[in-house]
Amino acid sequence: MENQHVHHDSCTHCACNNPILTILKDELFSSENFSSLPTAKNKVKEEKTQALMISGGTIRPMINGAVEKVPAIGFADGNVVVTGTEQHVKVFMEQHHPGFASRVLQPGHTLLPGLIEPHVHLIPTAILMGWLDVGGFDEQDLRPGYDMEMVSEIIKQEIPFVKPGHWILGAGLDPALMPLQKDNKELITVDIDRLDAITEEVPLMLMSASMHTLYVNTPALKAVYYNEKNKHLRKEYPEFKDYREATHGQLQESAGMQPALITIPKPQMDAMFLESFTHLKEIFQTVNKRGTTFVYDAGMNNQQKELLDAYLLVHKRAVRIGAAQIVQSMDDAKALPDYAPPAEYKDVYIGHVKVISDGSNQGLTGYQSEAYLCKPENNYGVFNFGDNKRPLNAPQDFKDLIDAVIAKKGWPLMLHANGNLAIQFAIQVYQEYISQPKESVRHRIEHCSLITKDQLKTMKELEVSPSFLIGHVGYWGYAFREAIFGDKTIILDPCNTALNEGLKITLHSDHKVSPLGPLRMMEQSVTRIMEADPELEVLNAPECITAEQALTAVTYDAAWQCYAEKWTGSLKAGHFADFVILKQDPLTMKDPYMNMRNIEVLETWVGGLQVYSKQDVKKMSMI
Repeated sequence: MENQHVHHDSCTHCACNNPILTILKDELFSSENFSSLPTAKNKVKEEKTQALMISGGTIRPMINGAVEKVPAIGFADGNVVVTGTEQHVKVFMEQHHPGFASRVLQPGHTLLPGLIEPHVHLIPTAILMGWLDVGGFDEQDLRPGYDMEMVSEIIKQEIPFVKPGHWILGAGLDPALMPLQKDNKELITVDIDRLDAITEEVPLMLMSASMHTLYVNTPALKAVYYNEKNKHLRKEYPEFKDYREATHGQLQESAGMQPALITIPKPQMDAMFLESFTHLKEIFQTVNKRGTTFVYDAGMNNQQKELLDAYLLVHKRAVRIGAAQIVQSMDDAKALPDYAPPAEYKDVYIGHVKVISDGSNQGLTGYQSEAYLCKPENNYGVFNFGDNKRPLNAPQDFKDLIDAVIAKKGWPLMLHANGNLAIQFAIQVYQEYISQPKESVRHRIEHCSLITKDQLKTMKELEVSPSFLIGHVGYWGYAFREAIFGDKTIILDPCNTALNEGLKITLHSDHKVSPLGPLRMMEQSVTRIMEADPELEVLNAPECITAEQALTAVTYDAAWQCYAEKWTGSLKAGHFADFVILKQDPLTMKDPYMNMRNIEVLETWVGGLQVYSKQDVKKMSMI
């Protein structure tokens, strides 16, 4: 377990605040690296679409979030043009789009609007994808038998292929997904001795899944200590053994992590940037494979956007992208233009401002009113504002930043808040600075993990909606209940209560914190089964929602929350022809657990063009 956590401002803690991009900003996003990116002269040519009528099977256009079926639908020029009876759609297509193609779905095959991931992190994920995966996931499932022995074997298999002068860099290490220790009350401890037992042949650095700790072995720690850029370490620790004893190979927060990150060999550093296009393509392929056509990046800055814009110049559009502009300081807030809602779709449009108030619950840095049950003792998590290490009310600098964003500049806010005290502060500042609640101004609380019914009622009064990282229930629920929170898990991700209070809710992955996959997120909200629990118990069954509600959350309501319902999230005439064809209707499944996430995605279409086909994948696998 990360058991030496010290509270610091600007805590690095989860996908919302990636330390790699913050600390290595100058190294990764150098002018030399950007000079290698493609320009407009390389722009990809757009394909022409074919007018198409689809009938048969099950067609749910989700217009205004309703799940009712229609017999047929017509597409032309990249948009939906008509829905209704087969005869009505056929006549319309003949009159307005002669020469259209016609297709009949097989019984059971289901056409839906393209699914939506309303909170992901594209560039940070792409940057880290070159690191060895030592995380707890196999596709969308927990890795069977995931423990330090498995991590050790993954690393040992890599050792023979390490180039001279290179390190083994691993990402995703998650003690909260490993077997609990000491009668299920503690997370496993990872330190330098444990990593030295894996290898002392090559430097080894592992990034925790919560992203607020680096674990290193002795060769890596020595390289950090003796790096000429880190003279301050030799002043603070006169001998290496002092540094080793003080850190135990657990380098935490920006102060502890920076010396290690800037010691990464330059060829590996450069590769992280230069290989990002390859990894972005892999991300978008996975997005399409899982039936998704729209993602919302929950923490974009100018450098990330420049890199993403360059990628989109030379790659066919496979996914639509919106984003929230990250704001970390008052200078960032003052630099914002006055808000104007997005009038038309363009790639990587900016719909919100993003502010990060605390850390992650599984990383033990979400800011809580009560101490975490597991070690270290008296750990309440981290709040990223204020001089007081343990603020009991929203600090003034936090309030001033929110005032600047939503009151002075008029921006809708995505406010990251995981712990119950961080959520209390979030609601407090929303109450103070929203002068007139409007449904059209779509403020959000991201993750919104531990929240009461009364707080949800207040959110409705303020027209602030929650987006739940539902993997907290499915993947980490057992560790939360047994070792981290105990009875407090009763208020974890209360989806049903939120809906009963009249709120729109969405479900997100926070990728790469949890795997991409709206069908999986639907399943976890419907079943609330704790997947690490040997008994597969349901976590707080009254908070289970229906499949219909879950589908609305990953289509229409997700589009609404991201200011995209004018273009996508439903298949209304005039909207984009962004849709998915599934082998099975998720609303008619009798046993969704471990099945809904595995419904075959047969095809994914964006703008009337097919961007994924299960049949093509099968053909490729046969070659």
